[in-house]
Amino acid sequence: MGITPLTFTGVSSFSNDFQSILTRAVSIAQLPITALQNQDSDVLQEEQLTTGLESAVSDLASSVTNLASIGSSQGMAGSSSDTTKVVVNSTTATTPASYAITDISSLASTASASTVNGYADASSTPVSASGTMQLQINGVAVSPNITLDASQNNLDGLVDAINGMNAGVTASVISTGTGATPYYLSISANSPGQETISLVEDPNGTNGGPTQVALNSTPGTNADFYVNGAHVTSPTNDISNVIPGMDFTLTGTTAATDPAVTISAAQDPSQISTALQDFVTKYNSVESLLNAQIGPSGGLLSGNSLIWGIKSALEGLVNYNGTGTIKSLSDLGIELDSSGVMSFNQTTTDPTQHIAFDSLTSDQIAGAFSFLGSATTGFGALASSLTQYSDPVSGAIQAQQAQFQATDTRLNDQISTMTDQVNDMQTALQSQLEAADSQIAQMQSQQQVLTATIEGLNFASFGYSSSNPTTFAPNAASTDSSSSGSGS
Repeated sequence: MGITPLTFTGVSSFSNDFQSILTRAVSIAQLPITALQNQDSDVLQEEQLTTGLESAVSDLASSVTNLASIGSSQGMAGSSSDTTKVVVNSTTATTPASYAITDISSLASTASASTVNGYADASSTPVSASGTMQLQINGVAVSPNITLDASQNNLDGLVDAINGMNAGVTASVISTGTGATPYYLSISANSPGQETISLVEDPNGTNGGPTQVALNSTPGTNADFYVNGAHVTSPTNDISNVIPGMDFTLTGTTAATDPAVTISAAQDPSQISTALQDFVTKYNSVESLLNAQIGPSGGLLSGNSLIWGIKSALEGLVNYNGTGTIKSLSDLGIELDSSGVMSFNQTTTDPTQHIAFDSLTSDQIAGAFSFLGSATTGFGALASSLTQYSDPVSGAIQAQQAQFQATDTRLNDQISTMTDQVNDMQTALQSQLEAADSQIAQMQSQQQVLTATIEGLNFASFGYSSSNPTTFAPNAASTDSSSSGSGS
């Protein structure tokens, strides 16, 4: 609720002056409110600044965490010599290794079946003479039997019954759209693997059964292949439990004359260089935000302990020293210029002045993985120095934002209270001024009556035409009296 200016409507000649008094009084009373509003605006801007800072610090922490992950995994990456046959999805191996995949005779596939004979209508044509049917998977009955009453003895009812059995298959009605019997039952396994699907009419033999329902069946198959000469079968093409630390997918079969497909895990230095470039970008983003709050032209967060705390965390990253062949970020091609901007040298045209990552030896690359460490060791452990600020629940930035929000609430409460007080004051003052204006108007009216009376008396008694004696004008009676006396 804001302050609504009131318009003074007086009747005395001083009404404009009273309006000025009212306006000025309200303006003076608003000064503390304006000061609080300006203070609240600053608080909201500070909160917005910390939100941006929290995001940037969180991104930098994630970048350091990624470097830690690369260090702990030794930068292992999986590859396949023939991705049309085998695709490596991921690897958690920490040492180089390779495996030969041969004799992929089959891929895992899902079983399916559909009725040979069609039905005229999916919702009314009977599908069972006995009203009882049995679903079988790999020749084994799925319990209980399917019982179809008169309202359910149709394709729709059979589909609902099969799907309600949770047997690992899904039934549906398919329509060819042609002929007198266009509707067919279709049953498909929910997952691949070596199995068959069949359907039995009158399994209890109460109506001449049991008999097999005529189906067009496609049996499911297992994946069948060899790993380093060891025979493997799997109900799925996604293989994650055969080779330790290696998750791969079979995508095609092989012929007898095809060469072995080699899948391997090997160190990939490009993982480090890509992650380091990301780290440099995220570092510079945080550094830029911090510098905007430091110095004579610093922003609203100038002097806030968060700025110097995060600044100290960045210095910890830059000054971290390892113990192996790679001892610092500079050994990996990272540099800082005179203004504190970080850069990464993937390559260099002046090796005498700059270290380039691509020029590192294999021993230095191995040292780089050790330097990066893990989530609890080496350079990677420094991520915690950043998350203590950026954690969205317990971080220092979040705590500071909570303080800003509390201050915003308190200031708005004060502004609301003072606004009500000013509005009340304005209303009361207006009433007082209106009363004074009314009294003045009455006095002015009385003055006008008194002035007119005096002027009338002056004119009658002394010949004055006004209450001002300097405007003397003799009346006719006086002039006539003077003239008569003179003549006698």
